[in-house]
Amino acid sequence: MATCANCGRELQPAWKYCITCGTRTGVPLAGVMPSALSADPEAQPTRVNVLAVLALILGCLLSPLAALFGHVAVSQIKITGERGLVPAWIAIVLGYVWLVALAVLVIALVTTNA
Repeated sequence: MATCANCGRELQPAWKYCITCGTRTGVPLAGVMPSALSADPEAQPTRVNVLAVLALILGCLLSPLAALFGHVAVSQIKITGERGLVPAWIAIVLGYVWLVALAVLVIALVTTNA
């Protein structure tokens, strides 16, 4: 069994810190915590791109501007590494769907009134 380098107390294999003095033991948390839930802040960005959320909201509100905002959000996400790539792509698709629907509607109105 390992002992603490600071206080000399015996350490359990799963302990990351000594329970007596709080010194880090150097024992990795392999097997205790999945890598997807690691506490390393560099591993997973915590911020969501605001423009991606706004683009998704615009896409739900039937606005063709969602495609524009979605494309800008994707480029920002690639640079900053923020989260929100999936909502940005969903907004892009919705924006193009609404753009095509708007174009069909305008063409239909122009041809029927002529």
